[in-house]
Amino acid sequence: MPEYQSLYRKYRSQTFGDLVGQEAASRALQGAIISGRVAHAYLFSGSRGTGKTSAARLLAKSLNCTGRSRDSAEPCNKCESCVEMMSGSALDLIEIDAASNRGIDDVRDLREKVNLAPARGPYKVYIIDESHGLTPDAFNALLKTLEEPPPHAVFVLCTTDAQKMPLTVIGRCQHFVFRRHGEEQIVARLTHIANAEKVAVDPEAMQLIARTAQGSMRDAVGLLDQLVPLASGPITLEGARSLLGIADPRVLDALLDHVLGGNAAEALTELNRIYSAGGELRQVVRGLMEGCRDRLLAALTKRDQMTARRLSGVLDALLHLDGEVRRHAEPRFLVEATLARLAVETETDHPVAAAPVAPVAVASPAVTEPSAAAPAAISSGPVTGWSEVLEKLNRTVRAAYLDAQPEVDGTLLVLWFRYGFHHKKAQEQSAQLMPHVRAWLGDDVKIDFRLREAEAAKTGPRPASPEDDPFVREIVKRFDGRVTRVKEVSE
Repeated sequence: MPEYQSLYRKYRSQTFGDLVGQEAASRALQGAIISGRVAHAYLFSGSRGTGKTSAARLLAKSLNCTGRSRDSAEPCNKCESCVEMMSGSALDLIEIDAASNRGIDDVRDLREKVNLAPARGPYKVYIIDESHGLTPDAFNALLKTLEEPPPHAVFVLCTTDAQKMPLTVIGRCQHFVFRRHGEEQIVARLTHIANAEKVAVDPEAMQLIARTAQGSMRDAVGLLDQLVPLASGPITLEGARSLLGIADPRVLDALLDHVLGGNAAEALTELNRIYSAGGELRQVVRGLMEGCRDRLLAALTKRDQMTARRLSGVLDALLHLDGEVRRHAEPRFLVEATLARLAVETETDHPVAAAPVAPVAVASPAVTEPSAAAPAAISSGPVTGWSEVLEKLNRTVRAAYLDAQPEVDGTLLVLWFRYGFHHKKAQEQSAQLMPHVRAWLGDDVKIDFRLREAEAAKTGPRPASPEDDPFVREIVKRFDGRVTRVKEVSE
């Protein structure tokens, strides 16, 4: 039986015309090849699956192609040099994985061999993949070679994290940024591959693959490769969802409704139903992120600041969850705990009112001074004008007041905070807030900053114990110990 070749290897771009979605980089490289102005070092950066290594191989193939016409940069793919490069046996194309060959000894070996003449063509091309993985010493050893290489040497550094590349290296290279592919570009390429493989795929399934790939053409072709064994008939949307572990968007919408509605029990029940049906948790989290983002855009369009603020907080928590779910030992419990917390916070922050209340300022003539008793009930609607005050603040100052829940009592503005950090930060930024509040409520207005946790703590004071000392807690935590006895000592 002949060895099976993966689709992403079989349909790797062999000409610049096949390089999808990178027209700017493609035109620049072709112009340099035709005019003979090929640089000695290039840096290709971008997210995974965007064609960086494929473009580097195309550059190497075109430079050494013997059948290429002078007015074209496209390799002929027929000469001996092109055939060797496509098969991976070319001696003049050296590919180095910087993730495993990252030390100074590896770079020293490269420096010794770079002076050797090419075996067949006019150029010897070095492709250093994931080049950000090189150690600082290895980068320093490579600097001189990058700046003044032999005339026959061309270096192409590929990286998915250009921020980790030293500026001294970037300054010695021509830098091309490879963009993520759009869903339409991915669908067009997948349709071409499916037609060539004589595989019928429903358009909805194509859209699902393109959306799941998140801009990576290699990931999209790999997902299509997973679905090809199902091709006894057309690959349907349900078949693609089942194999890829992606839940129905309508189910995810219902789950998000439960979370935003404060129904923690119903949210966990819905999540358990999705998990039992084979839904992949990371895809569930990403689906929730997409739904939350769409609702956030709709709220911003309607200028619904309260809803937008809440959705922004939920989206931020889901973004953090997406990064943690891959590394956590118990991802299911992590997702359940996060969704339950978000639902409970929604129920606490926005209780359902028994009757609609007009969003007007609260006036209480009997109260003239801010009370130190338990906090008053939160009005079910926003205080008129507070959102406009927030909009006038710059982004840094506004962040301290997003958690605040305002109450207006005549010329007194009470701001309730749930967290001590926000409570402290808001008081520090009060000078920037005060002019806007005076423009809103008048020059005689006063602001009272109150912390709910602090008020609750006042009802049950207890003497501080030695175990509560921060230093003692840190020692107990660091050495995994416990306090068994406390002994007083004299100074």
